[in-house]
Amino acid sequence: MSFIKKYLVGDFSLITLFSVIFLFFIQTLSDLMERIYAFALLNAEPDENILGLLFVLSPLILLAFWKKIPDLALLITGEIIIISRLIEPFVTGMWIYIFAGLSVGSFLIFFPGFIIRIKNKEEKTGFDFGIGLAIAVGLSILFRTAGATIDISQNGWFQIIGWVIGIIAGAILVGLFLKFKNKKIEETKPAEETTKASFWKILGLSMGIFGIFVTIWFTFMSPTVISRWTEGSYLGIVIGILLMLGAFVGLKLWKPDLVNKLKPWILWVWNGLFAISMTLTVLVHQIFFPTDSASYPLLAPATAWYHHIPLVVMIILSPILYLDFTLLTKEMIKLKPSPAKLGGSFTIGGLFIVIMLFVQTLPNIWGYLEPISTGFRDMYWLAFFIPGLFITLSVLLVKKTTLSFEKITKKLNTKIVVSAFFGLVFVGTIIGGVLTEPNPNYSATGKTSLVIMTYNLQQGVNVTGDRNYDGQLELIRAVDPDILGLQECDPTRISGGNLDVVRYFASKLNMYSYYGPKTVTNTYGCAILSKFPISNPFTFFASSDIEQVGSAQAQITIGTTVFNVAVHHPDGDTDQIRIDQNLEMLEYVNGLSNVIFMGDFNYNSSTVMYIDTLGTSLIDSYFGAHGVATTSNIDHIFLSSGTVVTSAQYIEEGQSDHPAYWIEIDL
Repeated sequence: MSFIKKYLVGDFSLITLFSVIFLFFIQTLSDLMERIYAFALLNAEPDENILGLLFVLSPLILLAFWKKIPDLALLITGEIIIISRLIEPFVTGMWIYIFAGLSVGSFLIFFPGFIIRIKNKEEKTGFDFGIGLAIAVGLSILFRTAGATIDISQNGWFQIIGWVIGIIAGAILVGLFLKFKNKKIEETKPAEETTKASFWKILGLSMGIFGIFVTIWFTFMSPTVISRWTEGSYLGIVIGILLMLGAFVGLKLWKPDLVNKLKPWILWVWNGLFAISMTLTVLVHQIFFPTDSASYPLLAPATAWYHHIPLVVMIILSPILYLDFTLLTKEMIKLKPSPAKLGGSFTIGGLFIVIMLFVQTLPNIWGYLEPISTGFRDMYWLAFFIPGLFITLSVLLVKKTTLSFEKITKKLNTKIVVSAFFGLVFVGTIIGGVLTEPNPNYSATGKTSLVIMTYNLQQGVNVTGDRNYDGQLELIRAVDPDILGLQECDPTRISGGNLDVVRYFASKLNMYSYYGPKTVTNTYGCAILSKFPISNPFTFFASSDIEQVGSAQAQITIGTTVFNVAVHHPDGDTDQIRIDQNLEMLEYVNGLSNVIFMGDFNYNSSTVMYIDTLGTSLIDSYFGAHGVATTSNIDHIFLSSGTVVTSAQYIEEGQSDHPAYWIEIDL
């Protein structure tokens, strides 16, 4: 029992427990929504799998408890959070979102239940919640950076990390349960079961908490998301976010009284500026596309230094998220809400998560779910403005007395241990970022041929809808292309688990890369990877009627030869729009030499688009190798007239819903 008291319910046990619990929540929330999108929304045809969203409405269960929630129920739901998260990486298909859903649903019962159970401990608990959430985000960044954006604690042998911290958290939960059971919780105030605070105030505080969860999920759990918004330095963004996280944790541990000096108006201004800077970070990189087809092709504007000002401001102000979380949860605990009130407000918070899922994904499929989706075209910024607004408004409900943390004193060994741990997270993340950065060093000396490949990744999933980065990677490695064009490579959003398949492939293949349209423009993504340096890259857009169409183009120098490489993925609802798109894309290669014009064109050799393409002095590589055009395939590589093609082959679909297509040409 002395061991349990010292290590499992000690001074930093709550910080440890909720660092893990919050980490597992954002991991499984991300996985749940990624799987629901893959199974129910990827083809813009919602089906029964969308019912997985019901997991976020699990707080309705709390309505069954009128006065208190049994401690055993808290222990069970807490352990389900952990166990389900640990099992999830071992399953496939629908089982992924079942176990992810169980973990998320259990969290949304356990967390409000814990808030109710821990009454009269608002000072310490709110403090620990804030630090725990900051550490959870730091761990998410560490694990994803070390895995080139794939969370290593959920993959391969590195899953042992998840098991270790999960076992620790599970043991702490047991220790807390025994502590509750033996009635060893010190209470300095008379116990009250409920509060007279209105449901609306509790709801307002809850919406602020959910606004923070959504903002972290959308933005900070995986900084590659921000990098793809802005074309900013990935490692620089990671370091900036971690520095601000470290500053928050350090000041909370060593100088908690600094919060006492904050005036309410300072808190409101800080929140308002953060919400504005986060929205502007997206907005200044977004394009508001004209509806007039005569305006296309449309060249994407270059990113200037001043476009990064909102990004820098957002990162500097980002610690407000964790301070807000501290204050909102502290205020919530002080109110001693009944299970019914908190269950109702958290259920509405779950609905908010569902709504925000659609607010972020509809701009990407604005032409598919009419009439609702069409109003979301070019509205990607709204998915960040709304949670920022809710957070800012919720802080208005925090009483001035809640800003006081004079009673908080952490033991010296706790301060040292937590500070040292976060220092290791910081150093480990930088090392992981450096080690996973590609460093191509290929030589063109003596090279007589060139292997070129185009591949539609279907967001990095296979034909069954399961994430399949490694399967696709092995297929690419088997071909060993010198130049690789990718389509549908834009999962760097919540619909794709906030993963960056281009960064992952570039790291694993040790290749240069250019990701074309920024994710804020809501195209399905085109990218160019190369063993040889990429220069003069740019993005342009073709006219569209159901989804935004963006292309990536650049020059690649191999020896003394400069190739003009373009990667495309046109699509439209009518033959005329497809014809227009193809002609617009051809405008950027007309008159150029050594052209490699490739992608998923969504047309075969019997179409007008195919004939138009050959009419520009480009040749079909498959015809060049086999003397006959393929009639069934829509993935092509067109080349400048006179290019000698020695081999051309389609690799059947399975790893993706498209075949990979590769060719070899003489240099």
